[in-house]
Amino acid sequence: MRTNRTMKFAFCIGMTLIFGCGVALPSDTPADVSGTWSVTASDGRRSATQTLVIRQDGNNIAGTFRGPRQSGTLDGKVSGNTITFHVSAKRQLDYTGTVNGDSMLGTLSGSGNTGNWAATRTRK
Repeated sequence: MRTNRTMKFAFCIGMTLIFGCGVALPSDTPADVSGTWSVTASDGRRSATQTLVIRQDGNNIAGTFRGPRQSGTLDGKVSGNTITFHVSAKRQLDYTGTVNGDSMLGTLSGSGNTGNWAATRTRK
Protein backbone atom coordinates (compact mmCIF):
# COMPACT_ATOMS: atom_id res chain seq x y z
CA MET A 1 0.00 0.00 0.00
CA ARG A 2 2.78 2.40 0.90
CA THR A 3 4.68 1.62 -2.33
CA ASN A 4 1.55 2.37 -4.37
CA ARG A 5 1.20 5.85 -2.72
CA THR A 6 4.89 6.55 -3.28
CA MET A 7 4.59 5.64 -6.96
CA LYS A 8 1.52 7.87 -7.40
CA PHE A 9 3.29 10.77 -5.67
CA ALA A 10 6.41 10.33 -7.85
CA PHE A 11 4.22 10.15 -10.97
CA CYS A 12 2.42 13.40 -10.04
CA ILE A 13 5.71 15.20 -9.35
CA GLY A 14 7.17 13.97 -12.64
CA MET A 15 4.14 15.07 -14.66
CA THR A 16 4.17 18.49 -12.97
CA LEU A 17 7.81 18.97 -13.90
CA ILE A 18 7.31 17.82 -17.48
CA PHE A 19 4.20 19.89 -18.21
CA GLY A 20 5.21 22.87 -16.05
CA CYS A 21 8.54 23.35 -17.84
CA GLY A 22 7.10 22.76 -21.29
CA VAL A 23 4.40 25.38 -20.91
CA ALA A 24 6.42 28.14 -19.23
CA LEU A 25 9.36 28.46 -21.62
CA PRO A 26 7.81 29.77 -24.87
CA SER A 27 5.85 32.65 -23.28
CA ASP A 28 8.95 34.00 -21.49
CA THR A 29 10.76 34.89 -24.72
CA PRO A 30 10.31 38.62 -25.41
CA ALA A 31 9.63 39.92 -28.91
CA ASP A 32 12.56 41.77 -30.50
CA VAL A 33 11.71 45.49 -30.52
CA SER A 34 15.19 46.95 -30.92
CA GLY A 35 15.65 49.52 -33.66
CA THR A 36 14.06 52.68 -35.01
CA TRP A 37 10.27 52.91 -35.21
CA SER A 38 7.99 55.37 -36.99
CA VAL A 39 4.85 55.92 -34.89
CA THR A 40 1.51 57.46 -35.76
CA ALA A 41 -0.45 58.44 -32.65
CA SER A 42 -4.04 59.69 -32.64
CA ASP A 43 -6.52 60.81 -30.01
CA GLY A 44 -9.46 60.80 -32.44
CA ARG A 45 -9.26 64.55 -33.18
CA ARG A 46 -5.67 64.92 -34.30
CA SER A 47 -2.68 62.75 -35.10
CA ALA A 48 1.07 63.08 -34.74
CA THR A 49 4.12 61.33 -36.13
CA GLN A 50 6.74 60.23 -33.61
CA THR A 51 10.06 58.41 -33.76
CA LEU A 52 11.24 55.84 -31.22
CA VAL A 53 14.78 54.49 -31.02
CA ILE A 54 14.71 51.41 -28.79
CA ARG A 55 17.56 49.42 -27.23
CA GLN A 56 16.66 46.06 -25.73
CA ASP A 57 18.32 43.95 -23.04
CA GLY A 58 16.17 40.85 -22.52
CA ASN A 59 12.77 42.04 -21.30
CA ASN A 60 13.97 45.60 -20.56
CA ILE A 61 13.86 48.41 -23.10
CA ALA A 62 15.23 51.96 -23.08
CA GLY A 63 15.71 54.61 -25.70
CA THR A 64 14.64 57.95 -27.08
CA PHE A 65 11.38 59.53 -28.16
CA ARG A 66 10.92 62.39 -30.60
CA GLY A 67 7.54 63.94 -31.39
CA PRO A 68 6.48 67.11 -33.20
CA ARG A 69 6.63 69.32 -30.08
CA GLN A 70 8.77 67.42 -27.59
CA SER A 71 11.48 64.81 -27.16
CA GLY A 72 12.66 62.69 -24.26
CA THR A 73 13.58 59.24 -23.05
CA LEU A 74 11.63 56.03 -22.80
CA ASP A 75 11.90 52.95 -20.61
CA GLY A 76 9.75 49.86 -20.30
CA LYS A 77 9.33 46.12 -20.69
CA VAL A 78 8.53 43.49 -23.28
CA SER A 79 6.87 40.26 -22.16
CA GLY A 80 6.15 37.83 -24.97
CA ASN A 81 4.55 40.06 -27.61
CA THR A 82 3.26 42.67 -25.12
CA ILE A 83 5.13 45.97 -24.82
CA THR A 84 4.69 48.67 -22.19
CA PHE A 85 6.80 51.80 -21.88
CA HIS A 86 6.81 55.26 -20.34
CA VAL A 87 8.03 58.38 -22.12
CA SER A 88 9.63 61.05 -19.94
CA ALA A 89 9.23 64.37 -21.74
CA LYS A 90 7.43 67.68 -21.27
CA ARG A 91 4.19 65.67 -21.46
CA GLN A 92 4.52 62.26 -19.77
CA LEU A 93 3.11 59.43 -21.91
CA ASP A 94 2.38 55.74 -21.22
CA TYR A 95 2.16 53.24 -24.07
CA THR A 96 0.81 49.68 -24.08
CA GLY A 97 0.71 47.51 -27.17
CA THR A 98 1.24 44.29 -29.04
CA VAL A 99 4.29 43.49 -31.18
CA ASN A 100 3.90 41.60 -34.46
CA GLY A 101 7.28 41.38 -36.19
CA ASP A 102 8.09 44.82 -37.61
CA SER A 103 4.84 46.42 -36.47
CA MET A 104 3.25 47.38 -33.17
CA LEU A 105 -0.27 48.53 -32.27
CA GLY A 106 -1.72 49.79 -29.01
CA THR A 107 -3.10 52.52 -26.78
CA LEU A 108 -1.46 55.48 -25.05
CA SER A 109 -2.37 57.85 -22.25
CA GLY A 110 -1.05 61.13 -20.93
CA SER A 111 -2.35 64.23 -19.16
CA GLY A 112 -5.79 62.64 -18.75
CA ASN A 113 -6.16 61.89 -22.48
CA THR A 114 -6.07 58.55 -24.28
CA GLY A 115 -5.42 57.53 -27.86
CA ASN A 116 -4.22 54.85 -30.22
CA TRP A 117 -0.84 54.29 -31.80
CA ALA A 118 0.64 52.18 -34.57
CA ALA A 119 4.33 51.74 -35.33
CA THR A 120 6.46 50.35 -38.13
CA ARG A 121 10.14 49.45 -37.72
CA THR A 122 12.19 51.50 -40.18
CA ARG A 123 15.64 50.24 -39.10
CA LYS A 124 16.84 47.29 -37.08
